[in-house]
Amino acid sequence: MFHCRSVSHHRTPLAIRERLSLTPAQQTDWLDKRFGIEAALVSTCNRLELYAFLPADEIMDFLWNGLLAQCEISAADVAPYVEASTGLEAAEHLFRVSCGLESMALGESQILGQVAQAHELAQAHNTLGTALSLLFRSALHAAKRSRSETTIGSGSASVSSLGIARAEEACGPLADQNILVLGSGEMAEAVVKSLVQRDVRQITVLGRTAANARRLADLYQVEVRPMTDLKEALAKADVLFTTSGAPLTILAFEDVAPIMQARPDRPLCIIDIAVPRDVDPAVASIPHVDLHNLDDLQLVIEENLQERRANIPAVERIIEEELGRFWADYQARAVVPVIRSLREHAEDLRQSELAWAYNRLPPESEHERFLFEQFSHRFMNKLLHQLTQNLRTKAGQEDGALVLAVARELFGLEDTA
Repeated sequence: MFHCRSVSHHRTPLAIRERLSLTPAQQTDWLDKRFGIEAALVSTCNRLELYAFLPADEIMDFLWNGLLAQCEISAADVAPYVEASTGLEAAEHLFRVSCGLESMALGESQILGQVAQAHELAQAHNTLGTALSLLFRSALHAAKRSRSETTIGSGSASVSSLGIARAEEACGPLADQNILVLGSGEMAEAVVKSLVQRDVRQITVLGRTAANARRLADLYQVEVRPMTDLKEALAKADVLFTTSGAPLTILAFEDVAPIMQARPDRPLCIIDIAVPRDVDPAVASIPHVDLHNLDDLQLVIEENLQERRANIPAVERIIEEELGRFWADYQARAVVPVIRSLREHAEDLRQSELAWAYNRLPPESEHERFLFEQFSHRFMNKLLHQLTQNLRTKAGQEDGALVLAVARELFGLEDTA
């Protein structure tokens, strides 16, 4: 059965979400320890989700608690925010996530790549079996359809563009302001790209990875400085975007306060879109500092969403169609081992009864033995034909799992789930 445990921005405060943020190395380490289990992780700045295909709820509890232990947070601290789903409901959740319907910024494009990365990472670490692979491939196909057949992603806001909108709301047009971007990864590039598209030219990138920072400089013609220049660069900045995702706070109260004291007439807008946060929340109490984090960005999401909201029904129809195809495909595949077990069981009975009959025939009765063999084989195939056809049909319907369970029970077959 499919299982999903999800903690997301919908009901979880940033203070909890940032403790659940997993680096690629941590995800790899966790997956490497899941030998023989179908499991995949979707980890973004706004959600941590565990998907698995398992025979029992208890195993999912074990996996989820182990994942929380990897994050160094107790299950009790997270429990109020966890959404759990199973079966078709779990599958539908992944479809909705992949299509951007569950994103902070409706229809945002990054989630499609993040789900694809989760699929590839699980595949690379051998935790993606037939069932879970089918689920992810089907969800990604639905997401691609939603983008090609609707305008849900047309001009859609991303976390980076929401951050820029928040900065413009707080500081006015950014074109003539001095912009500092902390970080040089995927989120930093999204910020820099959006700024350049808005004709912002005074952009400085401070990166922990020199090669990444240099690549951004070459791509977007921006200034690059080492992380050691942070305080000097901050003294000249009007707006700071932080995106590093470092495990520890980079800017504390005592780092920013002296800088602001030295520039009493110049405000500083800080947009912290890193998870975990790069900036200590206490920095917001410093005079002339306007600090915003991911949770604050939800306040600007309502703007310019009318067109994308109008696409929700169309995207949901695509999800309904693709989810139906996926479930029928999954159930059809699930019936194969049941039919195989049924035929093997019938063949064992046929051979047993043939042996009983052969023992009662004289040794020279080769012709009679041949007739018994042919008759029993034909009789078994004709008896099973309609039964297996019905199983294939019923397995693709809504109650397919129940039908297969009943078939296993009626015929005394081993559980093939």
